[in-house]
Amino acid sequence: MTKLNKTKVRAAIPGTMGIYANIAENCSVTWSAIDYFLKKERNKDILEEVIKEREKMVDLAKNKLKQLIDKGHYGATKFLLATKGGFVEKQEIESNIKVDMDVDKIRKAIKDGTPYK
Repeated sequence: MTKLNKTKVRAAIPGTMGIYANIAENCSVTWSAIDYFLKKERNKDILEEVIKEREKMVDLAKNKLKQLIDKGHYGATKFLLATKGGFVEKQEIESNIKVDMDVDKIRKAIKDGTPYK
């Protein structure tokens, strides 16, 4: 099994978008080996590099979204408005009111013309 060290992992990060599977492949180890390595306190600086690499992926996606919007792409524009512009097609309202009804009792009350209790 390949031994991991900071130099090897640091060199494996660029171009991976911070995806552990890609870093692991570049290091010839398993995903879990990278995960274990990056969870160690002494490797926090390397983890920060992985996080920065992930931020590049988000920036790339934002740029692609902008390009689509610039071309008049309806779906991209709708997505932006729904996620950042405050526009929603459907709004759900949450409530903590509990409704406890017995359907059979309701049917009987309707049939008998008596109040539901």
